[in-house]
Amino acid sequence: MMVLSRHATALLIKLIMVAIISVVLLPLFSRITAVQALGIAVVLTLVAYLVGDLWILHRYGNISATIADVVLAALVIGLADQMLNYTMTITVTGWVVVLALIGFGEWFFHKYMINPLRAMGNEPPV
Repeated sequence: MMVLSRHATALLIKLIMVAIISVVLLPLFSRITAVQALGIAVVLTLVAYLVGDLWILHRYGNISATIADVVLAALVIGLADQMLNYTMTITVTGWVVVLALIGFGEWFFHKYMINPLRAMGNEPPV
């Protein structure tokens, strides 16, 4: 039960971070609406949590997991933009700002994730 609670808390924190960045910035730098950005944030949160936070962070550390999360964010956002608008509508500035903020947020989110792992004796490399 405690492990499920930790995952739920971590997912909620990550979703709030990604949703704020997505809902505020994606509509400013593309033809993605706020509602579409929220959907993108949910998908990105789930994919990045499973791949970046549970798999890569545990095995390879914060730097690798942050890079993976930024790459996953680019893929998810780019594919969603392509599917929703039939073309890429995000500006270069938009890509730089959104991915930089996601990377920045992920770095600190991973620091949060590492502490419970240390408490459980599963310390990943930093």
